[in-house]
Amino acid sequence: MPPSKPKPSEIAAEAKKSYIPYIRENYSAQWPPTSFLCFSESMIAPPRPSSEMLHCRFAFFESDPVDFALSWMDPSDKTAIPVIMPANDKRAGGDWEAGVMSPEECLCRRSNLHAALTTPAAGNSASSNYPIPSKAGIYSEKVVVFRNGPDKYEPWQEYKALPIISVCPVKRPKLDGSGKKYSFKAEKELMRDKIRATLRIAVYYGHTRLCIGTFGLGPGFLNPTQEVALMWRDALLKDPEFVGHFQDVVFAFEAPEGPAGASSSSTKHSSSRSSGKGSSSSSSSSKSSYLADLEIFRQVFKPSVIHGAFKSQGTPASSSSPMYT
Repeated sequence: MPPSKPKPSEIAAEAKKSYIPYIRENYSAQWPPTSFLCFSESMIAPPRPSSEMLHCRFAFFESDPVDFALSWMDPSDKTAIPVIMPANDKRAGGDWEAGVMSPEECLCRRSNLHAALTTPAAGNSASSNYPIPSKAGIYSEKVVVFRNGPDKYEPWQEYKALPIISVCPVKRPKLDGSGKKYSFKAEKELMRDKIRATLRIAVYYGHTRLCIGTFGLGPGFLNPTQEVALMWRDALLKDPEFVGHFQDVVFAFEAPEGPAGASSSSTKHSSSRSSGKGSSSSSSSSKSSYLADLEIFRQVFKPSVIHGAFKSQGTPASSSSPMYT
């Protein structure tokens, strides 16, 4: 019989009791567990000099965004690549000590993100980062990851660190009858402001490459996928504030259970046995949902779609090229 999957609450307790204090005691000089509360409206990105304009390229992967960002780093220069994280605006890490499987909760169990979010750095704009104001986010420069994700939670022999940009997307907006569009313009514009906040923080801290997960998507937030994809595309390729600031952007989506969990649950679902059918069906559905969302993003960012849209706006088609086909 294979070993049972570890409980998220037990992994969180171990992180809180052992790993986070150990990292704080032994690695604080190298990786300070601190963060900055960043107000979007005071961080408007300056125009990039024409001689330094970057052409943004895009790629799409079925992958955990944190794992992808860490593997993407060039060992020769070790340039850190931030992950844009959908945050809980009331509590650092949300319900990470329980069984919630949202991206922020999952990362808190395998890193010291919770410690960084709750420890304002010297010079922070407030004594506490919480609650996160509506048009603000938190920048944690060196979040230390020490174990795998939720499929096995295996500890790593070598720790790794990366920046995390934490912004709370719009939660469960009112949608129209199709379920694919916002009903209220105010909620749509607020989500657009949230995306601007993430990009302003990235520009302010000098990042030209980004890894973006299911920001605002999934059961915790339920924003309409195509609308969100179009917002990212407009911000990165059409908004004068951000055009030329980014070189490579990866959208990495993965079901919260991780690849092993999703795979095994899919296999169980195809079995004729009825035991556990409800939970395995849910996991399989979750995987399908994330893959469907990723495919929508691929379509929205297809070069032919982008170029056609730009032609109608009178914008040169050369403003973007695909990172991968």
